[in-house]
Formats: sequence, C-alpha cells, structure tokens
Amino acid sequence: MNKKKLHANLYVGIDFLSAALAWMLFFIHRTLKMGQEGVGALDVVWSDVRFYQGLIIIPLGWLFLYSTYGYYRKPFAKTLFTDFTQTLSQTFFGVIVLFFIVILDDYVESYNWYYNYVFMLFVLHFGFTLFGRLVHTYFIQKQVQNKEFLLLDEDPLPAWQNFLKRMGDIVLSIIMMILLSPLILFVTWKIKRDSKGSVFYSQERVGLDEKPFMMYKFRSMVENAENADQPMLSSDDDERVTPFGRFMRKYRVDELPQLWNVLKGDMSLVGPRPERQFFIDQIVEKAPKYKRLLRVKPGVTSWGEVKYGYASSVEEMIERMAFDLQYVNNMSLSNDVKILFYTVGTVLKGEGK
Repeated sequence: MNKKKLHANLYVGIDFLSAALAWMLFFIHRTLKMGQEGVGALDVVWSDVRFYQGLIIIPLGWLFLYSTYGYYRKPFAKTLFTDFTQTLSQTFFGVIVLFFIVILDDYVESYNWYYNYVFMLFVLHFGFTLFGRLVHTYFIQKQVQNKEFLLLDEDPLPAWQNFLKRMGDIVLSIIMMILLSPLILFVTWKIKRDSKGSVFYSQERVGLDEKPFMMYKFRSMVENAENADQPMLSSDDDERVTPFGRFMRKYRVDELPQLWNVLKGDMSLVGPRPERQFFIDQIVEKAPKYKRLLRVKPGVTSWGEVKYGYASSVEEMIERMAFDLQYVNNMSLSNDVKILFYTVGTVLKGEGK
C-alpha cells in the first residue's frame, strides 16, 4: 500500500471511530432525555438494538458524505486550517440531514429539545472528528519535508467539481443506458447471431492512480483474436474485425458497455482513454509525462480521441498524449461538456475506428 492510500485510510478510520463515539454518547443522552425512568446508560447500551445499528450505519453515512465531498483525495495537501473549515461545513450539513432522518420523529415536550439535540450532536461530532483529523494532519505535515512530494497529491479539479463530475457521470450513464436499451438489445442479438463467441469483451486496463480494472466492450473481433502473450493494437484494415464489428467501431457502438464501468466508478464519461500496462510501459519509457494521465480517472471519450482519434501504435499514442495532457492541465466541467458535444458529432459522422 502506498503512502497516499495509507494516510487516506487512516483518515477514514479516524472519522469512523469519531462518528461512532459521538453517536454513542448522543444516543445515550437522547434516550435518557426522552424520560425513560429507571433506564441507565448501561441498560441503553446492552438492550437497544438501534444503538448497535447506529454504531455502524451512522458512521458509514458520514464516510459517504466525506467521500463525496472529496475529503480523502488529497491527504498530503491538507492543512490545520482547511481541516477546521471542511470539518465545520461537513458536520453542519451532516447534522442537518441526521435531524430530518432520525431526530425529527422523536416525541418531545418542547421544540427546544430539538435545538438541544442538534447542538449536542454537532458539538460531539465536530469535536471528536476535528481532534482526530488535526492530530493526523499535524503528523503528516511533520513528515512532509519538500514541496515536490506535495505536488504528487495535487488534484486537477477542486473537490466540489469532482463531486459534480461524479454525479453527472452517474446520472448521464443511467439515462443513456435507458434511452439506448433498444440499441443495446439489438447489438447483443446481432453479435450473437453473426459470429461465434461471447457478446461482451473484457480487457484489463490501467485507471486512476495506476489501479488496474476490467474494461468492457461489445465484441467487435472474431473470438480469440489476440494472443494473450503478445497484446496487439488494431488497424484500419484489421482482418480480425467482423463486418458488424467494423460498423460498431465506426459509430463507437462497441463502447456502450463502458457505461457500466462509469457506474462502477472505474471510468468517467470524459477522461484520457485507458491503456494496457504492456503499452504504458513502452510509452513511459519514451514519454515519462504520460504518468500525469494516470492521476485522473480514464474516460469513455477524451480530448485525444476527439482531436486525434484512434492510435494504432505506441508512437501514435504518444502523439495523442499531447491532447490528453492538455485536457488534464485544463480540466473543468465546461471542458467536459464541450468534449461530450464533440463526441456526439464524431459518432454521428461515423468517424470512429
């Protein structure tokens, strides 16, 4: 496990324990406050199943909030001040959500009880979480001695744009899968009828932070078209491509199963196209800057795909890399929208390969 993942996981552990401890104390106080006479703290802990459910479900909910906020993405770039401001805003939002989901149904003698509940939960959660985070951040700052190490943790997009980008990926991919379901069913039937082999084709690619994942496509070549020991790139006149496969490639229909990769979080709708480790090793040997592309999530479409097109050799991959580096260095949601519109034009013109 690399240092970035290690420290990110430590933040996760700290946040989980802080949320569990805050909820435990709040739950005990809340139960006793509701006027159950003769019920002691230990009785609450041992007898109420909701107590144990909350110790798991509530902290996991907080971790989901922090993850969508992007808190764990840059563990080495944190400061004591950003920890304070982010913990404050995250706690405020999370406590409001918990109030409407959990606390609002409580029977209370006065609405002032609600104010007291919210205030107590906020203070407990904010206090425990901030303390744990500040200790860890202080330790990290003592370990980091040079700015170059910090640069490795830079994110091309701010946390709020990363969140919106991910939400957009989920919503758009679901909509596209629904709207294109008749086409997906037709392609599935056509592949199965015209050639032997499976409908889908999976291949290991390298994604965000050099993490491998299985990328899916509709099979556009004959079965067992590639030697497992020697990866091969396709070309314009590749005889392995089936007649219907050539049509799919032209209109990029074979890429539709990657919507599932987007939903899973392996890919984004827009980002540098993922490559296999076999070719990445060759590219990095000649163009070390390619490593920069592995700092962002790969995409179904990319600026390199739109402006350069399919690369059928390592040299062409390096040439296309210039466009993808331009994208990464200027990442924004508006650029993603522009690339999606360009991609639609490419598909309608049948300029895929």
